[in-house]
Amino acid sequence: MKCESCNQREASVICVQIVDDDKKTLNLCGVCMAKFQEDSAPAADKKGTPPTDPQLRCAQCGMSYEEFKKIGRLGCSACYSAFGAPLERLLKRIHGAAQHRGKGLVEARVLPLPEEELAQLRQQLEEAVAAEAYEEAAQLRDRIALLEGGQRHPAGR
Repeated sequence: MKCESCNQREASVICVQIVDDDKKTLNLCGVCMAKFQEDSAPAADKKGTPPTDPQLRCAQCGMSYEEFKKIGRLGCSACYSAFGAPLERLLKRIHGAAQHRGKGLVEARVLPLPEEELAQLRQQLEEAVAAEAYEEAAQLRDRIALLEGGQRHPAGR
């Protein structure tokens, strides 16, 4: 395959370039690859990401972006705004998106206290007996016995 840049030499390197989520693949010869690296070197650091202002600091806690890169943790909630653009690029590179797309918060269920549940079950038992719903009453009785920790026989004997 011929080099896509010079169309003279045989391509020996596959170069993948990603700019603003656009992926471009080039088949280049060694000479054109070296020229490509020279041309793109000032615009990117050794990791292939655009350089950040070394003086970029959070106004609230004073942390610099360079410190964040070393530590791996932000200093305060204001750092998200102060380092907005570089953080967005970082999140896109790591997670594939800058917006959270995972599971949301799960609401905590409030479970009734055993005493409250017992009182409620006893009330339902009285209502079931008054309505002559003996099957339901037997199930409620067994549930109450279970919650009270008693080992009553299911038939009530």
